[in-house]
Amino acid sequence: MNEMHEANRRAWDRNAQDWRALRDRDGRWQCCPQHPELAFEGEALDQIRRCLGTLEGKDVCVVGSGDNYAAFALAGCGARVTSVDISQRQLDIAAERAARLDLDIRFVRADAAGLAELGDGSFDLATSTNGFYVWIADPRQVYAAIHRILRPGGSYVFYEVHPFLRPWSRTPPLQMQKPYWATGPFVDECDESYEFHWTLGDLLNPLIECGFQLRRIAESPPRSARFWQDASYEAPDDDELSDWRQNGLAGLPAWVTVSALKL
Repeated sequence: MNEMHEANRRAWDRNAQDWRALRDRDGRWQCCPQHPELAFEGEALDQIRRCLGTLEGKDVCVVGSGDNYAAFALAGCGARVTSVDISQRQLDIAAERAARLDLDIRFVRADAAGLAELGDGSFDLATSTNGFYVWIADPRQVYAAIHRILRPGGSYVFYEVHPFLRPWSRTPPLQMQKPYWATGPFVDECDESYEFHWTLGDLLNPLIECGFQLRRIAESPPRSARFWQDASYEAPDDDELSDWRQNGLAGLPAWVTVSALKL
């Protein structure tokens, strides 16, 4: 396993209970099977539906499943879901929640840069959700692994924090805190973890080079002003944060959604 990925795994294992408490506070995960739109930002759910039509009976892999909202949502839509994450403690929490929701989901601990535990040509769709690639040292390795596990004609849909947001300070006044092309790794000394701020080219070019055909790229604002406050899904404290005249960052896209096809 990549040493930086291993450090990130340890950090996510350490912080899993804190994230559990945060997600339990708003309880959104309980609603995802009936309201799958709650699990996605950008155009991800629309693109998944365009790629597959019905999700009923389709084999779907959620790569870097994290809080597993996407896994719960897609299972609620009738898909046969495999949830993959590097953190066993995150997966254990998700498995408990899936049991409470009466969802049949397969949970697999694996590094997304290899997915060695998954067979070739096993899935109709793979998807990754927000904040996944910030933890990935080499997107190309992930794309190659996902290309391998997809069937011919299978799709990969992911959404990520838009790279154009990364250079800017999240606290006023609006100011650039690093060049766009400074991609990391950025070391969190307290958490002993590594982050990467990939450019749009860093995310798209290796996808094409690994054999995917781009189908659609979408840029979107956040659904809620809470995006500008913290990582919770609670109601925003200040709706004016969505007004670019009050919050300059709101004039930039928050999410980029990518849909790609394995030929």
